[in-house]
Amino acid sequence: MSLNLSVERVHQWAFYLLCGFGLCSNISIAGANIFLGTLVAVLLLRLWIKHDDWQDALPDGWMRVSLLILMGAIILSSLFSSDISKSLRTFGDYYGYRMLGLYAVLLMIREKRQLAIIAVCVAISFAVNDLAVIYQGIFQGNFRASGFSIYMSVGGFLSMLLPSLILLLLSGQMDEKYRIPARILLLLGCIALLYNGTRGAWLAVPIVTFLCCGLLMKQKKRFVAAAVLVCILFGGIFASVPILSSRLESIGDMNLQSNAERIRLWTSAYHMFEDHPALGVGFAQFKSEYQGGYILPEAKERELTHAHSNVMHMLAECGAVGFLALLFFWGTWILQSVRIWSTTHEIAALIVAAVVMGLILQGLTEYNMGNSAVMKLHWLLLGLCLQWGRIGQKSL
Repeated sequence: MSLNLSVERVHQWAFYLLCGFGLCSNISIAGANIFLGTLVAVLLLRLWIKHDDWQDALPDGWMRVSLLILMGAIILSSLFSSDISKSLRTFGDYYGYRMLGLYAVLLMIREKRQLAIIAVCVAISFAVNDLAVIYQGIFQGNFRASGFSIYMSVGGFLSMLLPSLILLLLSGQMDEKYRIPARILLLLGCIALLYNGTRGAWLAVPIVTFLCCGLLMKQKKRFVAAAVLVCILFGGIFASVPILSSRLESIGDMNLQSNAERIRLWTSAYHMFEDHPALGVGFAQFKSEYQGGYILPEAKERELTHAHSNVMHMLAECGAVGFLALLFFWGTWILQSVRIWSTTHEIAALIVAAVVMGLILQGLTEYNMGNSAVMKLHWLLLGLCLQWGRIGQKSL
């Protein structure tokens, strides 16, 4: 009996720490790390007290298989790296510490009420940072506003959270008491999206929302009509604000330095892949290899540390093995979540697809898989959704 009480108490500590992390997730990396660092100790204590169910910390079925294959591919690349120690340490950070939210939620959060409270804490953090972004945009004239965070991190948050909010509201599965605050939060997020000015997020949010809502909505004609109206609304906003319209037009401008520099980075990344086609230059070795010999003579920004693209970065560091493992991982999680949605109509499953696709699309031109704040939130969101579905299955 005392053992059960001890486990329950540890679970309660984990819940409080996850709430704290959620409150800091969008506004303070230092604050988030305080809660996550403490959560490491709590998770280890939980496994010391009771460890026969450690597999519960991982997702189920093919999602687990694809995740382990991705991890295995990265470890394999690390073992052939020029700095094995650094590669393995970075692997531990990326797929251990940064994924702690997913592991802790799946292992220690056993009630939907607690999952909802953690999600509310994330929403509060998102709202606070959105307000800061809007303030910077309106009163400081900053159209690349970041609030309390970093410019590209905010783009990552928006790419995952806005489609998720829209799906929750349209699904009808959100508790009545949360609907008005969620609508307000959605409005704040849309305004923050404009003032943040992350072009990858500008593309990711509408594309992910359109694809997922297309699956969600039964009345396709109404869905298409609503999508057209939203396009007209935002098209009018962009047309009436020259800064926004010029920023949008710059997406395809290859003469713009940021775009040209990305092309140069991707060229260098491809050269790394050409020289090391199977396993790449080694996980976490892009910076040293790029600055040590692969940087192009015409490159203007010579201190860059990543390839500004998840795909190209993985191709350079982990070669064909890592690249194919990543594609398998993404494809499996999206297809499995859509399959679960089609069977159960549980909106949490469709949100898994939205969160993954948001990361993928924004990550086409930004290495957001290397962004600590974005990835910690990414894994927490996935953990909340997966555990919601797991609890629902156990209650049947």
